[in-house]
Amino acid sequence: MTDDLQTWKWLLSEQGQEAIAQMPASMTPALIASFRKKISAEQLRVASETSRARAKALRKLDPDFCANLIADLPAVEMATSAITSKYKAERFVSFLGEQGTIADLCSGIGGDSWGFIQAGLKPIGIDSCQVRSWMYEQNTKHRSICGDAIADCPADINAFHLDPARRISSGTRTLELEDYLPNPEAWNQIIEQHPTGAIKLNPGVDAQLLPDGEVEIISESGHLTQAVLWLGNLAGSQISRATLLGKNGSVCSITGEPNRPEDSNKIQEFLGTLDPSLERADLVSELLETTNCKLVHPGTGMVTCDQAQSHPMIRWHEVHEVQSWNRKKVKATLRAMDAGIVEVRTRAGVVNPDVEQKYLRGKGTDNQISVFIYRIDTRIQAIVTRRVDAKENPCRGKTARVEGEIG
Repeated sequence: MTDDLQTWKWLLSEQGQEAIAQMPASMTPALIASFRKKISAEQLRVASETSRARAKALRKLDPDFCANLIADLPAVEMATSAITSKYKAERFVSFLGEQGTIADLCSGIGGDSWGFIQAGLKPIGIDSCQVRSWMYEQNTKHRSICGDAIADCPADINAFHLDPARRISSGTRTLELEDYLPNPEAWNQIIEQHPTGAIKLNPGVDAQLLPDGEVEIISESGHLTQAVLWLGNLAGSQISRATLLGKNGSVCSITGEPNRPEDSNKIQEFLGTLDPSLERADLVSELLETTNCKLVHPGTGMVTCDQAQSHPMIRWHEVHEVQSWNRKKVKATLRAMDAGIVEVRTRAGVVNPDVEQKYLRGKGTDNQISVFIYRIDTRIQAIVTRRVDAKENPCRGKTARVEGEIG
């Protein structure tokens, strides 16, 4: 990202807006030469970056927010999705009430603040990057401070939201707390000044190393997106929460004390795969207590039962056959099932799923078949299944809840 603020501000001009609108999906030497007759190389760069950022943002941010978005690609990649932003804002509102003020620390382009604004809250952005601070103001129409998350945080806020940087110099994501910016030492200073708040973290974070609070692991339609450390009055009564957010606005949360079950059970008529938030939050035991499911084996993320119980956090498969992994024998089984496209699932690099999916694909018409190739105890087993479409989602049980539309 170019750090020349004046070049980014040029995007607001009539010429800049026209350049963004005319940007193609991919550039050719001829198109570059054509643009360069009218605008500078830096202006072309930021216009192209913004055009691509808007296209990428549409996959996870609110369409209206994206329409006039000013952003670079890395900022969009790091931004909280609209679904999660809105969900988190509801918890802030439940404590602060509407019109509550939030310091959005390391605010980026305003993805989290978008949700706060929709909920009626009043965020103030703070970012150490001058360009991102300006982008925040353009995107949210709220005030932003270019400065330090601790030193320049206003004293009169009701709560804070911190999104520390999670990349190291090599450009790769980090799970090490000491590599976060601001680091945990700075977090403690923020918490001391403002006890009520939330810290956005990587879903792979080690919860035992975090300050006291409630750690929530969030999944969107089965894909882990982030962890949130809720602090002060925003923390719930339990220390761990797994939450699945659906595209339709549905919410399923399970809370409890972290615990990792160690039991193993014979695979029965149905095999269920768990939403990854449950495992990451160490709350599989809570689900087992509120359903008729049994764990297949520790670390597999699979449960089994003789009668499937519909649950938002379980994807069910009807078991056809369980056998020792042998490519040719599994291929023969699939042929007898009239298999077409086959889903292959595995863990810990037992096999290469892309290679096996290509080999196991048949010429039949059944495209609902999944083959699980897992190491269970000391044996590698192949579990041949057919996917079951759940039509009901009664997330039952004393520690489970299902909510409807968010907001």
